[in-house]
Amino acid sequence: MISRLISFFISPYYKILNFFRNNYSITDIEIKTILVTEYHRIGDVLIISPVLKSLKRKFPKAHLILICNREVGQLASHLNLADEISAMNVPWTNWDWSILSWWDIRSKAKNLSRKQIDLAFDFKGDIRNAWFLWLTRPKISFGYNTTGGNYFFTNPMEMNHNLHQLYRAFSLVSAVGCQQTDDLDDKWIFNDDGAVVIHVGATDDRRSWPLDHWLELINLLIKDFKIAVVDVKDAQHIINKVKDSRVKIFKGDLIQFKSWLTNQKCLVAPDSMAAHLAAFLKIPVVTLFGSQDPKLTSPVAEQSLVITPETICSHKRKHWRLCSKCMNSITPDKVYQGICNLMNKENI
Repeated sequence: MISRLISFFISPYYKILNFFRNNYSITDIEIKTILVTEYHRIGDVLIISPVLKSLKRKFPKAHLILICNREVGQLASHLNLADEISAMNVPWTNWDWSILSWWDIRSKAKNLSRKQIDLAFDFKGDIRNAWFLWLTRPKISFGYNTTGGNYFFTNPMEMNHNLHQLYRAFSLVSAVGCQQTDDLDDKWIFNDDGAVVIHVGATDDRRSWPLDHWLELINLLIKDFKIAVVDVKDAQHIINKVKDSRVKIFKGDLIQFKSWLTNQKCLVAPDSMAAHLAAFLKIPVVTLFGSQDPKLTSPVAEQSLVITPETICSHKRKHWRLCSKCMNSITPDKVYQGICNLMNKENI
């Protein structure tokens, strides 16, 4: 509501400025430079990676620029997600409300405008994203006007909130002729000698599974699989408790983790970066979802299994989407059975 109120008051100013900008259609110009913004987490960028591929297939000669969060930049470059990766922290996703941070992001947008952007996309429907995109002065832009600011796009569209995040993005780029593909037919990696990888990390504690549940799951898995635990901050309790020499510990940075993960059998994780990275790498993945809807943000993968609570969330909660009680209700036995099914291994 607040964003729409702000949008209402500032709209006359920007509509006047738009009057002095040229109007273009996709058939009027040669697409030489494309800009895509995704300021959120690593998982969000990995989800839209098929869209980036589709844009390159449609416009193979165009220079594709991806704007992402600084924590994503190194991995995005390593994975060659775009021709150019511009990593920056924007105030509204990093909770930095200082005047200097807003001035800095405005300056970066003006620098991007010098690249003469022909085509631009923002998939989030956030008025602040839309404002930044407008500052880069693209000739043609597409975005969702969910929180207001439709005048920031040359082609604003209504968002279907029931669509998965990937397919919402595809619905925008389809307007310029991009074909929808999720790369499910790509070759999947099945490493019989690899380990079932346990990655407990999540960006929010309410996405996390109880550590004692992880320990119980490891005890169930150790009978049938090689086990590896990723050494992240939240895993220290597990690492200290596990005494079995058969359980290996991985420690390394994000790029090293990506390279190591390609040789593993399966990944088990909450809704997090690690789950989406496994899906991107075509590694079988089991993802634990609590109260959040997996139909909107789950890894898009053929060899993927989502584990959810038995019942719809009815708890009182402070966060509109996340509920730790729902995560707690997922049993280790249910996850174990899911892993066995995904691995085509019968549990006797």
